[in-house]
Amino acid sequence: MSNINIRGNFTYRGDFEAMLPSGSPVNYAVNDLVLFEGKLFIATASISGHSPDTSSDWVPWGNSRISFRSTIPPEAKVGDTWVNTNTGRFYTFLNDGDTEQWVEL
Repeated sequence: MSNINIRGNFTYRGDFEAMLPSGSPVNYAVNDLVLFEGKLFIATASISGHSPDTSSDWVPWGNSRISFRSTIPPEAKVGDTWVNTNTGRFYTFLNDGDTEQWVEL
């Protein structure tokens, strides 16, 4: 992972939303901040309706994410944590030297 230099004014937009009530996608600009699954993300490009799960133009503020969802989070990174909302079980994503995998805590 390369380092990303983020500068400028930031705008906190609250909880991430993909769509407006009208059905149109929500547009985010560079340096917009959103809260998504318990983690703060920064837009590094103009983004239209894509979540931090589906767009690499969102960069997490910090080194890991906390996800609260019923399915395995896509594109997991070592150190991420996940609460399976269907089962209440808590996992962390680890690298054991041979493989990377979700491990229940």
